[in-house]
Amino acid sequence: MSIYFKHIFSRIFVFATVSFLTVGIITGCNGGGADKPAGSAASADTTLQKNEAPATQTAVDLAGLRGADSVQILFFTDPYGKDSLRYTRFFKHYNTSDTAIVNPLLKNLDKLFVMRNEVMNCRSEGKLFFFKGEQELKTVYFNTGANAKADASNNENCTFLYFIKDGGFYYVPVNAEIAAMLNKLKPMSKKPVAEVN
Repeated sequence: MSIYFKHIFSRIFVFATVSFLTVGIITGCNGGGADKPAGSAASADTTLQKNEAPATQTAVDLAGLRGADSVQILFFTDPYGKDSLRYTRFFKHYNTSDTAIVNPLLKNLDKLFVMRNEVMNCRSEGKLFFFKGEQELKTVYFNTGANAKADASNNENCTFLYFIKDGGFYYVPVNAEIAAMLNKLKPMSKKPVAEVN
């Protein structure tokens, strides 16, 4: 009989301990699109509980980008133009497996993220398609802040890298070095060429 009670008690203790630890490390988020850093006190919100991740997990882990060995960078032709609906359809691209480019991009994502329930009120300047061999891993959008004046009506800080996962929007600030690198690569990008069968 005493063994039976010890077994039940140990299960309750383990459950309570795991529950306490889980509540302590859940990534914060809240309704209405406001941002909260990972591990913040706002973790009581349950609207996106399935999207929450441990506070120690970085954006590169959450996006599954460890081991990425190449990237295709798309630069939108006119990201701040009048056409706010179709500006992403026109672009140039730059493809590379150069570790001097891929590794710094991954390093910029290897930090804690901010999760939002809604996308920020900012335009993207382009997107990054990361690959491991032939396998496409994740699409990451970017804004270097190069044309902040063009988006002056917006109160948001629009300098970011972000990706979408399970309905959540995960943001990481862009390092100045990464912004400079992307702006340097943009003039080297090429227009897409239609494939001929």
